[in-house]
Amino acid sequence: MYDNKRFLLPIIASILVVMGFGLGYILHPDVDSKRASKFEEILEALDNNYVDSIDKNRIFDNAINDMLHKLDPHSRYISAAALKEEQESMKGSFGGIGVRFQLIKDTVCVIKAIPNAPAFFAGVRSGDQFIAINGKPFTGHKVNTEKVMSLLRGEVGTDVEVTVLRNGVKKRIKIHRGEIPIETISTAFMIDRTTGFLRIDQFSVPTHQEFIDAADKLLSQGMKKLVLDLRGNPGGVMDAAIRIADEFLPKGDVIVSTKSKNQDAKVERAETGGKLEKIELAVLIDENTASAAEILAGALQDNDRGVLIGRRTYGKGLVQQDQILKDGSSVRMTVSRYYMPSGRSIQRSYFGDYKAYMLDEARYLKGELFSKDSIFLDKSKVYKTKKGRRVFGGGGVVPDVFVALDTSGSSFYLTELNLNQAFSAYVFNSLQINRMKWKTASELGSYTFTSADLKVFTDFVKSTYKINGNEVLSSSAQARIIQQLKIEFARQLWDESGVYQVNAAGDNELQSALRKLN
Repeated sequence: MYDNKRFLLPIIASILVVMGFGLGYILHPDVDSKRASKFEEILEALDNNYVDSIDKNRIFDNAINDMLHKLDPHSRYISAAALKEEQESMKGSFGGIGVRFQLIKDTVCVIKAIPNAPAFFAGVRSGDQFIAINGKPFTGHKVNTEKVMSLLRGEVGTDVEVTVLRNGVKKRIKIHRGEIPIETISTAFMIDRTTGFLRIDQFSVPTHQEFIDAADKLLSQGMKKLVLDLRGNPGGVMDAAIRIADEFLPKGDVIVSTKSKNQDAKVERAETGGKLEKIELAVLIDENTASAAEILAGALQDNDRGVLIGRRTYGKGLVQQDQILKDGSSVRMTVSRYYMPSGRSIQRSYFGDYKAYMLDEARYLKGELFSKDSIFLDKSKVYKTKKGRRVFGGGGVVPDVFVALDTSGSSFYLTELNLNQAFSAYVFNSLQINRMKWKTASELGSYTFTSADLKVFTDFVKSTYKINGNEVLSSSAQARIIQQLKIEFARQLWDESGVYQVNAAGDNELQSALRKLN
């Protein structure tokens, strides 16, 4: 009888072989047929003889990524399917029908049928439920977001048929797929007579033009000051971030520089004619602001162009480039480092432990999300902004004004509600009955939810999800739940634009920015 350790030997051997030979094989499949043959032979042996069933593709992908992560945390292997999805995101559009949906209790619920999109023209409306796609029932526990996307998306010009349930009536609708834009600026509106608010979710190829259009709209409404929201922005197309930075900076200011092994250093500078050079600026950042978003934030900080408010950013200072392989997959490898105008790199330290790097537990354990004094500053990497202020390298962009993470009103009950998507389900059901209770986001924002309103919600949660515990909630916890209800109503009625209008008064970073600007 073999012990457990001996059972593991074949799988360990395969991973070691792939780590040793896999990258060379996928990059140059004709160079060394012996290595390729050995790799395939081991996988075949595992597939035939290993004690448990295995997924050969998963072993291959994981082993290649393990090898790349020994070099740095951001180089990785990407399958052909995943790469296609990412490229759609970066391009800023995809072939589809134009709905925002959410899975609520194993049913596809249309949160928003986008006006002027194929689904809307075909007759789909917000509040509809898709109970069948292409004539096949599509509800139940086997339904997931990936399956929905794979069926609704497709080549522009092709058709998909959905069966919708609306007010208890079923209706079959054929939709002619079209080009659906992926908007990266989720909201832009005037907070007061002179202050605009603009949020960038990520950077894609069209983001700069989206930004220009949004800025023009705000300027036409009297904007003199701007709150630019980069919180949670994971980055994306670097050129889009550079071009947006150019809109704020005078000619000649350095935006970013890149250095690599095979190329001379490249310096990006602002050109003439920035649309927002005279606008007063506050920038919101947090621990999930990363990559291209950090380039924009860092360029503005190092040129003393605006005040940064929030918490230290993620700390990604490496630039990746795809090398497309013959099967359509890619090795996305780090090809250069980028540096802020002051000369600093904001890349976090990496010691080969990919899991530890991604979790970034030290940031949480040391309490830096709640205390400015807990933020680690590498005193050996001190740099100067254009006006001589000290900034630090080696770990993200540190804000000029710190705002602690708001956890007031948190509770186990609230966590359970979020895990079960109870807010989404309750609001969707409520809007089926009455979508016209509030005509504007400001009207919803000023509405006072009563204890009776809260009880209707908690009774729904108790009967639908068997979640109890609301009886012992503190007043702050109740206030948090009511605010999340408002946010979800705003999201389903007016998208992200409504969310930020409804939540403005309770947004600590935004309120700090308004105080700073005023």
